[in-house]
Amino acid sequence: MRTITIKKQTGGKFTPGWKEVEITKAAYGDFNGTKYIDCFFNEYPDSLNLRIYEKKGKDGEEFAIGRLFRFANAGIAEVLNGPDGDSIVKIDDSAQSLIGKKVNVYFYKDGKYSRVLSSVAPTAFENQLETFSDDDVAYWKGAAENYFHKFVANKLQNEDTSESTTSNDDEVPF
Repeated sequence: MRTITIKKQTGGKFTPGWKEVEITKAAYGDFNGTKYIDCFFNEYPDSLNLRIYEKKGKDGEEFAIGRLFRFANAGIAEVLNGPDGDSIVKIDDSAQSLIGKKVNVYFYKDGKYSRVLSSVAPTAFENQLETFSDDDVAYWKGAAENYFHKFVANKLQNEDTSESTTSNDDEVPF
């Protein structure tokens, strides 16, 4: 008689690529004077989070964290349509308004650790402001992947040069 051990497979959960996640926790923070928001997800450890730093356009309007709320369909309080066709949106940007909301996030490997790209994509939904179809979701995923290839991929640690022999499913250790 023989006994064997079959290790639990967790690869699918942390493999690189797009995942639709539900936000279970969110919190604002500040790093050297720059505001950011951290989001944590259902069925993932707190060591794997999404962090988005605020970014302001030439007009002074913040857009990076605002896009998270827009794509998560979170906190939209009022939509005013201007005569030029633009919409002005009042958003409850409290971290609490993200809880229970879903977004698409892109996982990638940085050495032996899984990370979450700071550019998110919406899920398909419709609200009083706009509609995101499956084609729209694909567009925003493509835009995020372009960002990844232009600004993130060249800064990653090459897994092949790592001295560690741990599996590809390792979590961030903090």
